[in-house]
Amino acid sequence: MSAETENNTPNNKVRRRSAWLGPLALVLLFLVGMLVLSLFFRVSSIEVVNASEYSDEEIIRASGVEKGANLFFVDRFKAASMIFSDLPYMDTVSIRRQLPGKIIIQAEGSAPVAYMSLDEEYWLLDRFGKPLGTVSRTEAEKYAEIRNLEPYTVIAGTEMLVEGDNEARLAYYAALLTPLQAEGMLPYIQWIDLKNVSNPSLRLDGRINVFLGTQEDMAYKIALLRDVTEKLSRDDTGTLYYASGNTWTFSPD
Repeated sequence: MSAETENNTPNNKVRRRSAWLGPLALVLLFLVGMLVLSLFFRVSSIEVVNASEYSDEEIIRASGVEKGANLFFVDRFKAASMIFSDLPYMDTVSIRRQLPGKIIIQAEGSAPVAYMSLDEEYWLLDRFGKPLGTVSRTEAEKYAEIRNLEPYTVIAGTEMLVEGDNEARLAYYAALLTPLQAEGMLPYIQWIDLKNVSNPSLRLDGRINVFLGTQEDMAYKIALLRDVTEKLSRDDTGTLYYASGNTWTFSPD
């Protein structure tokens, strides 16, 4: 019997047919699974865990997520991006699914801590240097003024774009503002000048100029600064210089 005749035996036909049944069954299972997902797993509730100044309704509306949408087809990354785009005072957003039909949006807001003046506009900034939007001069002056930080692009709700020396200045800003906020010192600061990035300065309590030194050990340095200024008299005016280690030197006027 020839090899050609052997290949056309009924057993070979059965095996050939069986080879197609496996992939076909997988495709059918996939289609059935998609049908089940589309019919039974729909968004029935949207919960917002909210630590921002926006309302739950504003956050849900900005996300674009709607009840009745397929739970598994909700694009969480697109929804988070839309929230950041529409709500500039937002710091972090995470979105997760919870069976059988809940979307949970966890949102944490950005708080303005400083401002900068650009082209006669007053931009509020969060502690990382993210622009939050423009306000009146009166509103801006409730916060510390940031001097000599010059971005080339500013868009509300997005990271500030800087280049050259301003990259180091923005990094210093972020390292400085967090411990200043943690130590409760921000309400007493009038301005922060970042021109000399190796030794920026600030005006404290309207009577003391402070030269901060380099960016290293910033949290420790600011905690020590708070202790030193608390020991000064309310009538003391002058300049504080950070020397090294745990030393601040005060030079009275």
